[in-house]
Amino acid sequence: MGGATAADYAWLRDRWTDGVGTTTLCVNFVASLSPGEALRRFGVTPGTSGDYTIAAYEATGGTVLAETGWATSHSRQYDPLSACTKAATVYVDIKGDEFTYEVNNRLITTFSLCSYRFREGDDPDLLLDDVRELGLFDASGDLVPSALALASRATGVDLSRNQYTRPSLVGSTDHLYDFF
Repeated sequence: MGGATAADYAWLRDRWTDGVGTTTLCVNFVASLSPGEALRRFGVTPGTSGDYTIAAYEATGGTVLAETGWATSHSRQYDPLSACTKAATVYVDIKGDEFTYEVNNRLITTFSLCSYRFREGDDPDLLLDDVRELGLFDASGDLVPSALALASRATGVDLSRNQYTRPSLVGSTDHLYDFF
């Protein structure tokens, strides 16, 4: 155990929280991929614009993708992000929340941030020690930063505030909505 903490990712949650306290985010941590390769796996061309966009940030150990829509949290079956690597997604909006961890196109675990006991996957308790340490097992504490820290721990990818403020590759994800 050890590694990223909820405090390490509170700033990222704050970046995606509006003035009344509603957090809306879809963030993917992907090990060992460059920002360009991560976007390519979703068919995103850097520099394109649309109603929905995704930004790919170079991070320690890989790439972090932050999306203004939710297509990447639902389109894995069409263009897997975790092929030959590992990826974790934290998705939160007013309708729900979810943590998903995949390794080499295999769903390891997925669960609601508010209800770990209903987890699913091939090895749903693989991250149990970290889940407990971060307060996600009993849904205590600050759940969004805890889930982001879990994504960092699971993938070995760390995004600092400085890395987030650097220029990123950005492209449209509008084409992914054709799959829904």
